Amino acid sequence: MENKTIFAMAVISIMTGCATVPATPPEPLITAQLRGTSVEVQQFIEERFRQGTAFQVENATDRAITFKADCMSVPSMNAFKCTAVMMAVGNSRWDGPFAMITFRTSEIRGVVNLTAISEWCATNAFGKSNCMPNSSNSELNDLLRKIDQAYQNEVRPL
Repeated sequence: MENKTIFAMAVISIMTGCATVPATPPEPLITAQLRGTSVEVQQFIEERFRQGTAFQVENATDRAITFKADCMSVPSMNAFKCTAVMMAVGNSRWDGPFAMITFRTSEIRGVVNLTAISEWCATNAFGKSNCMPNSSNSELNDLLRKIDQAYQNEVRPL
């Protein structure tokens, strides 16, 4: 009887530990507002990304620009972390993982709204890609704030 009571108490204590909610809600993604055209903003971002990082332009349209870098080229990554990302995104026969950052722009009356999405992606032999979110919203928000500040200092204040 005592064993059943102790076992029940242990199960209840484990289950109550699983039902906790985070103390602070996740930070929502922000939108940076820049004065100019979408082409100017994308060109500014492209110049900055090519200066000090291994990110290369993967795709660009009039509404979005996507950068791609190999996992080992990302500054905060190492072989162990890249292996963990690969296990989450693909398997050993997939090409990658790659860090993908997409900046989306929408221009309304001379003001460009800029948002960002960051993902880890891998591609299999058939060209099928699988992606998962890369970083927290706070890291993307910090990146957008830096772009906003640099754009306003170097190109045009809002």
